Amino acid sequence: MRDGREGRPRLDLLYHPLQTHRHHSFMKHSRSPRDLWASLLPMAGGALALAMTWRSPALVAAAPMPAWLLVTLLLSGAAAACHRPAVGIATLGLGTMILPATFRLSGAAPAAAMAAGLLMVVELSLRIVHRLAALQPSERRGFLPRSLESAGRAVLATLAAGGAWVGLAGRWSPVAVMATAAATYLLLWTGLEIADRKIRRPEAPIQIRKILTPLSVDAGGWIAGGVILLVGDGAGWPLAAFLTGCFAGLAIETTRHGMLHRKAQDRARDLERLRRASRRMTTPLEEMASIADRIHIECDKVLKFFWFQFEALAPGSEFKSWWWGPSSEILEEGVPEPDRYPPALPGFHRRTQWQIIERHLRARPDGTVLARLRLWCDPRRQDTGKIELLDGLLPQMTASVQRCLLDREAREDPLTGVAMRRVLERRLHEVHARCCETGAAMAVLLCDLDHFKKINDTWGHPAGDAALVAVAGVLKGLRRAEDLCCRYGGEEFVLLIEGTGAEDGLAVAER
Repeated sequence: MRDGREGRPRLDLLYHPLQTHRHHSFMKHSRSPRDLWASLLPMAGGALALAMTWRSPALVAAAPMPAWLLVTLLLSGAAAACHRPAVGIATLGLGTMILPATFRLSGAAPAAAMAAGLLMVVELSLRIVHRLAALQPSERRGFLPRSLESAGRAVLATLAAGGAWVGLAGRWSPVAVMATAAATYLLLWTGLEIADRKIRRPEAPIQIRKILTPLSVDAGGWIAGGVILLVGDGAGWPLAAFLTGCFAGLAIETTRHGMLHRKAQDRARDLERLRRASRRMTTPLEEMASIADRIHIECDKVLKFFWFQFEALAPGSEFKSWWWGPSSEILEEGVPEPDRYPPALPGFHRRTQWQIIERHLRARPDGTVLARLRLWCDPRRQDTGKIELLDGLLPQMTASVQRCLLDREAREDPLTGVAMRRVLERRLHEVHARCCETGAAMAVLLCDLDHFKKINDTWGHPAGDAALVAVAGVLKGLRRAEDLCCRYGGEEFVLLIEGTGAEDGLAVAER
């Protein structure tokens, strides 16, 4: 292994999500027994309840619903159910508007099966639409567990509402029957959500507002369903089907506007993140290593990657490379050695190669390459929109590198690589003031090369330049990291040593 890493264990082969605080989201957390129970109970309960009630004649209508009306209700219910708040609860939303008519024409058990099927279809449709629109899903759990849990709750709540409908039909007025069924539906769904949260996180407080907000849309669907039922009983079901389609069209348009609004919010959030990252990266810094670390931090906020490399390729400067990997705590100097393939994902996935995103930072207007950025990403988890955000940061990265190079040119002597005289003057005032305030000691060593003109006259100026470089190398080797070595002018050099008295300073001069 290279760059002084001989003998170090290959920590990347022992990588675990808990070993790093930046990329733990790449690995899927294992589900606890509480989460498994919270998922299995509504699934098993809904399937068992639907199997038992389907055989009950009281909950299944004798005459089937007309096919044209069934198709209209299914399509309208699926379209209306897509309109719901973007919170962590999946309900039927406005799709509940088809339940009153389904209770009247088909019974409670077919209505429950229809509700479960609608919810599964809507979950799949919203997932596809979110992916096409490049929107992040509001729920972190997988599609199948989420859909089955929600379908189980829909079956239980719809059966309870249908039971209340069948039991009170003919005794109370239609409005009272529908209000009682709607209240039963909403109360049971609220209870199921509270039980789910208590099972998963018993110590966490219950926020009723987060449960009632999506259920308020379900309540609006019940009101629309009551209007459809009254129109069907009074003016006929063709007119009721037309009204149902109108409600569904309004729901689709509202859903579309909601998604456009959410996409605009996500875009505005990304642009704000980009602006803040640009401001942080254009903050004046002193060393290229600090620039590389800042670029790594900002890239980590924009794009998901496993390995990072930043190379300084400025013409006339020394080649430098810094890297970061899954097992790294800080940015390290050297060249990365990533594994051949990305880490395995949970479940069945096709093994794939790394997606290496490489960008060159070019100076303007000549286009000289100043640095190179490389990111090793997993293509199975990559979002093309995030790559566009990364490209938007390239001008700020280039400006930071250029500023660092210009600052280095202003501070360092181009021949010897030590500080210039103006740096010494500023530093000398600072150290002198600090020593006067604290009473500490300081030493200033002025070194002059004897007979330097004879070297230039005898062997030429290239030999004199080589002598200056060699002397600067000796002085830099004698100093500590906090000491300053400066070329004072011509063949004169200065060492500024803080915290050192006259005797120790003299010893350094003699050495």
